[in-house]
Amino acid sequence: MAKNIINYDKLLEKIPYKYAIPVVIAKRAEALNDFAKPFVQTHDDYTVTIAFKELQEGYIRIKNEDILKVLIPNVK
Repeated sequence: MAKNIINYDKLLEKIPYKYAIPVVIAKRAEALNDFAKPFVQTHDDYTVTIAFKELQEGYIRIKNEDILKVLIPNVK
């Protein structure tokens, strides 16, 4: 299987909050470690790699994106 390339710009199209992406990936990798079934196959069995690919391919969504608006800086 070819190596997976993670494109962060594509991830930002899925979740437009750059600080939320690592949190989402960590939560999904934790679920995969707790025996959740992966939606994709990767070149390795690392749960973080699987979580990145799932997000990139649209398998992961955030249920309440309004919570993420707190991550946008309020600069004047």
